[in-house]
Amino acid sequence: MTLDDLVALLARYDDDAWVAIANRGLLRRARKDLETVHPVVVGPADAGATVDAVEVAVGDRVVRFGATGPADATCTCSSPVTCQHVVAAGLWLATGGGAGGDALPAVDRPSVERSPRAPDEPARVAAPADGAGSAHPTDPADPLHDELMAWDAATLTAHAGLAGYRWAHHHLDDADQPPELTRGSYLAVTFPQGVTVRYLGGGPAGLVVDQRVPAVERYQVAAVLAWQRAHGRVLPPPPPRATERPVTESSLSQHESRARLRAAAATLLRDAVAVGVSHLSPALHDRLVTAGVWAQGVEYHRLARVLRRLADQVDLLLVRSAHADDLALLDELARAYALVRALDAAAAAGKEPVGLVGRARSTYDLARTLDVVGLGGVPWRTGSGYHGLTSVFWCPSRARMLTWTDARPDTLAGFDPRARWRQPAPWPGLPTPAAAAGARLTLTHPQLSADGRLSGVESCTAAVTRLDGPSLRALLPVTTSWRDVAPLRPLSLTDPADPATWVVLAPAGAAPVAWDPTAQTLRWPLLDASGDVVALEVPWSRLHAHAIGRLEGLTQPPAPGTLVVARVRRRHGALVGEPVALVPPDTDGRAVDCLHFDDPSGAGRPSTLVRSLLAAGADDADGPVDDHDSPVALPAPIVALRSLVERQAQRGCSGVPGDDVRRALGAAHASLRGVGLTVFVEPDRDEDVAVLLLRSLYLTQQVEHLLGGEPAAVG
Repeated sequence: MTLDDLVALLARYDDDAWVAIANRGLLRRARKDLETVHPVVVGPADAGATVDAVEVAVGDRVVRFGATGPADATCTCSSPVTCQHVVAAGLWLATGGGAGGDALPAVDRPSVERSPRAPDEPARVAAPADGAGSAHPTDPADPLHDELMAWDAATLTAHAGLAGYRWAHHHLDDADQPPELTRGSYLAVTFPQGVTVRYLGGGPAGLVVDQRVPAVERYQVAAVLAWQRAHGRVLPPPPPRATERPVTESSLSQHESRARLRAAAATLLRDAVAVGVSHLSPALHDRLVTAGVWAQGVEYHRLARVLRRLADQVDLLLVRSAHADDLALLDELARAYALVRALDAAAAAGKEPVGLVGRARSTYDLARTLDVVGLGGVPWRTGSGYHGLTSVFWCPSRARMLTWTDARPDTLAGFDPRARWRQPAPWPGLPTPAAAAGARLTLTHPQLSADGRLSGVESCTAAVTRLDGPSLRALLPVTTSWRDVAPLRPLSLTDPADPATWVVLAPAGAAPVAWDPTAQTLRWPLLDASGDVVALEVPWSRLHAHAIGRLEGLTQPPAPGTLVVARVRRRHGALVGEPVALVPPDTDGRAVDCLHFDDPSGAGRPSTLVRSLLAAGADDADGPVDDHDSPVALPAPIVALRSLVERQAQRGCSGVPGDDVRRALGAAHASLRGVGLTVFVEPDRDEDVAVLLLRSLYLTQQVEHLLGGEPAAVG
């Protein structure tokens, strides 16, 4: 390493990188020190001389930089972590302070107490190749990319150990979504749980992790593997532990039990169709219950949930409940069979992703700090007997919406979702959830789940900063075109339902607010510049009475520039949503107008519509009535195939000649291929008829969904 190499490495450090190494307070103190202290390089005198380390005197302290730069720098002060002297020396060198020959003779060096850390091994430091910097003068990240791509399994194992290398592989394999990669003056990998690893040079030990995590080497290796995978290089998985050898009975029984469960579940689902979904017996219900318990025991959490749901539906059919629906059950059988086959394929490939296996419960990851902007809240009630309050936040650093929810069973006395809005907030420093609306919150030690839910743990603290209108609007992800809002995607086994998307809409116009007495829903269509429509809906509920009254009072479109915070999803191919708050264009009033809680007029008197509904004792609606909207017309061949599968599956196929069913399915598939739906291939003549019906129905569900229909969801 030369002094020039070290200066080039330090020049890549920006404020975020220094904060990741130390903290923001030490960065400020280091800059303040440089106003009065003049650091001096304690050798080498020649900037091009090769040395093991570069020492810089900062006042009466001496900082020693090795090949990894600040990551392993030491100082003669007593600080056990990266100190302000290291930061000051690094800032000074990065600005070229050591290039002027300010080197003291070796005899004049202050005494240095070096840590007993062993020098880096050559294999662990991958310096940029000669000429790499000049080959791409406008892209300084290219040499760093080459370094990350060059490290092999032996290098990474030497850095983190075999256990760390194995952990990094499993961490990436089990993730619901891949890490986010950033390429600029340095390379950065941000994992879904919020840990960011930066690489500015200096070998594997020079990877900077922005949070205090146990076994930091594991995250360093995981970042390298993630970067390599994203660029087409996949290193071999680690060898199995000794306890993972085939002779180990515990792991062998787990593997065998899962395989037997998958086979039993596939047979069970096939039998339900063979017998006929209209002729199911208590014995099949018992088999579903047993299989669900079995799936939970072998930690197939998603399959266990699916089997339990199927058992509940069969139970409704057996007792002739008005809520029973044999065709809805058939849809779920097809999705369940697809899940079992997906698990089979994953097991054969040697890894079963957590998306297919599922989790026993939601997990929350600890972050160091998180800046969020409050965008209002919404009270809600479900048909399953829960009610609660959800607060919505925008996180600029992660470019995603986050939520915090407080919920209780509706049979629990003393909890009111609307009153909860102005009761003490979950985090010290924030008075109430209402105080977060239109404010910037700096959360310290927050806990965040993979799906964007903030935990209400008291160990998290909040610092609140009020925002004016322009400052708030500058931070928000404003959407002006509805074309890319809640895009239509194929049905997924890992996330079966189309999730709702929190968005900030900037409408170009709006149709009048209208009350639908049949669906008991208030509708407010918003238009973009292209004329596309998203229909915001508020179903009648006593919890929503305030918002309905507010929207009913919109006798004219909102002022130009008004933003609407809403939760939007696709239904029958059309965009529908639920309004939460308005962000007015003027700066005189509140930055965020929460429709469910705020009353700008101050009158607080219910609207005429709300008073009439309350006087009539209208029941709470569980949600918008989907049947009120006309679904998208589907091609006749897809309607015919679904009808064929449903008729056959209702009456069963065990006593029907299999060739007749195969011919009928073959003809239906041929008709679909004739209209361009080539996914419907010729049915396999050697396959079981019940399996062919399940596969045909699953493909039908996918096509219906993509064309605007909504088959039943499982999971």
